[in-house]
Amino acid sequence: MGLFNYRNINCAGLKVLISTLLVLLCSCAEKDTDSDPDLLARVGKQRLTRGDLDRVITPGLTQEDSITFARAYVKSWVDRRVMTEVATRNIPDMKKIDQMVDDYRNELISWEYSRLMFAQHGTEAIPDDSIESYYKKESRRFVLVRPVIKGVYIKIADNSPALQRVKKLYKSKRDADIDRLEKQDLQGVIHYDYFRDHWVDWEQIETRIPGDFGSSADLFLSNNKHYEISANGFTHLLEITEYQKSGTPMPIEMARDRIVRELYNLHRGEYDSRLRLDLLGEGIANGTVVINTPLQ
Repeated sequence: MGLFNYRNINCAGLKVLISTLLVLLCSCAEKDTDSDPDLLARVGKQRLTRGDLDRVITPGLTQEDSITFARAYVKSWVDRRVMTEVATRNIPDMKKIDQMVDDYRNELISWEYSRLMFAQHGTEAIPDDSIESYYKKESRRFVLVRPVIKGVYIKIADNSPALQRVKKLYKSKRDADIDRLEKQDLQGVIHYDYFRDHWVDWEQIETRIPGDFGSSADLFLSNNKHYEISANGFTHLLEITEYQKSGTPMPIEMARDRIVRELYNLHRGEYDSRLRLDLLGEGIANGTVVINTPLQ
């Protein structure tokens, strides 16, 4: 029948498989169309054509990759529809399935329309005061699982001529010294993190330093503002300028992104409710919606 003839692909085995399935499943189908040169496969009345495949195949593939993709796509297309073809004839209550499909389709259409309307009319930047108010109200939900710190971390070679200068400068609170450290004295530095201006999860720093911090990170951080250790030819320098222990409310800066997402979802829900009510009112007013039973 020639059900798979894409770009002169040699796949006789797949032809035999598809042909066998079609004989079993589609003996009463429109067999006179199976010789169509554009037909790649058919299951029941569903057809996969050369044009269908051209629309999904990735441009720029090599000939070998195109053959691999085409074979996989046709096989997947047939596999999905073989089960459906058999099930359609054997499920006793197809009306229930049709109703479920219709309900799901309506939900998808409603969701997509709501998304488009919200993107056009409902999205606004969430002001800082709203974020702060939400944070204060819901602070018990934003709790640190691990401690967070601010500070400076440096990994530098033990034999670096800049080691002693770096040891002195990284503790400095003067902007000029930090600027000098960053621009002039980083010879031999393997890793440099400046995070005095933002919070960092302690675990991100701890995993870089080959030291023993004991069983309690909170205890270590509460007792140490500076930590230096040499191992395997490198010196690790850590300054902790601020620390917040686990189990306490996380800093608002760290909670900000999560708060914005939650406020966005709340606004989206409120917008969807208003949109549904507005559309219902318009439908009743123009006669496209008729309700002959009390809703409350």
